[in-house]
Amino acid sequence: MTKYKDTYFKKINEYETQLLTDLESLMKINSVRDINTKCSYAPFGKGIRRTFDQMIYFSKRDTFFYEDFDGYAMHIVMGKGKEEIGILGHLDIVHEGEQNEWMFPPFSLSKDENYLYGRGVNDDKGPVIAAYYALRIIRDLNFPLKRKVKLILGGAEETTWECMEHYFKINNQPTMAFSPDGDFPIVNGEKGIVKGNFVSNASHNVNEKDSDYSHKLLYIDSVKQWNFVCKNIKVQFYSKCTQNLKRNLTEAKKVLIKNNFVTAFYEGTNILSRNPHKGNNILFNFIEDLSKIEQDIDLFATNFFKIVNDYFCNDVYGSKIGLYTVDKEMGHTTLCLTYVLFNSKEFEIGFDYRYPKGITKHKVLETMEIFSKDNNIVLEIKDSKELLYVNPESKLIQGLSKGYKNITGETAYCLTKGGASYARVLDKGVAFGPSFRQDLPNSHKPNEKLRISTLKYAIAIYCESIRILAT
Repeated sequence: MTKYKDTYFKKINEYETQLLTDLESLMKINSVRDINTKCSYAPFGKGIRRTFDQMIYFSKRDTFFYEDFDGYAMHIVMGKGKEEIGILGHLDIVHEGEQNEWMFPPFSLSKDENYLYGRGVNDDKGPVIAAYYALRIIRDLNFPLKRKVKLILGGAEETTWECMEHYFKINNQPTMAFSPDGDFPIVNGEKGIVKGNFVSNASHNVNEKDSDYSHKLLYIDSVKQWNFVCKNIKVQFYSKCTQNLKRNLTEAKKVLIKNNFVTAFYEGTNILSRNPHKGNNILFNFIEDLSKIEQDIDLFATNFFKIVNDYFCNDVYGSKIGLYTVDKEMGHTTLCLTYVLFNSKEFEIGFDYRYPKGITKHKVLETMEIFSKDNNIVLEIKDSKELLYVNPESKLIQGLSKGYKNITGETAYCLTKGGASYARVLDKGVAFGPSFRQDLPNSHKPNEKLRISTLKYAIAIYCESIRILAT
């Protein structure tokens, strides 16, 4: 344990009221990217601009040096020195989703028992405030810093990452850095990411007579997105045997019949696409029902069924498509189907694939292209990120490990996550907190939350880690 632990917590308690007031001022701002309000010094919209202005206000109030880089990013600076310690966080948030699924207003800071609630409280406004107050406390305690410390904040982490691209065109890479946008102890591995969709080729279309089949699949509809497992789908058939069809749609939550039209609704739960193994993909339930009537559906629907069933169904690791691998340090691949759109002429399937060491992005894309060509479909890549891996023996991880143990009394270990933090834009960087194993922060979901004790411990850990790295 460090001799400074009690001092840190004393300062945190002294600052608590102001800290929560500052966090609340950020939480009230809807900082979802909004290009409709894009303007000078607000490339991501006025909401995100307001969060930068709020952090600038804190910096002026507390006499920190700051710089704003055209509304893409900013930094707040403490200390001097040629070498720099970076702390990278973001001020943009994801959409709040369905308001009626929230216990408290999403754009506020609500306190209930030992938790704080609101969109962005854990990802990433709460951690940004934690890092900011760690700077204040370290400065208050007047440690003799040998390295400059920069809190670097971006405005497009949840979307395009243009913010960091712009920032590092102007600024050098820090000597060492971490992002408070992950988990404790230390996230030294972040899997590579490839997101996109498979689209049917027009040459799939076939002309058939109504007498050729008992059921024609008219459409499948779901929300077009890449961040969650396919949760809800609506399907409709034209059927000559409506009651027989209804009896086979046993996985559907609700089936409606009107004349010769059969409409079925399939409903699942919110599971992040980076963790498809943690829940059920509702599309697979529909495919199970479709398998019961495969011989009685139109040929185009059969083609769709065979592709999903043969290459994806009940496989969340990419084995069927030839993309499974496992690494002893970073774990296994995951492959998630995130949405499906289908009509009588074309279909589109969204996917999110994540991979560890042991397979390259080039190999991933090559395998997907071969699969697409073999099945007469088109591959469209929407987003991709290279994997991150930092050696546990590095000076950065050794310093963070010491900081973590000095506050918690526990030995730090390294772990891999499927998510993406700003650590990926760093030459030497990892994700570091704020969540602990027992936390369930609901990031990107309704009722996002942050345990108050987690927030305080994160600040203390950041204080000690900055002290170690910067001195």
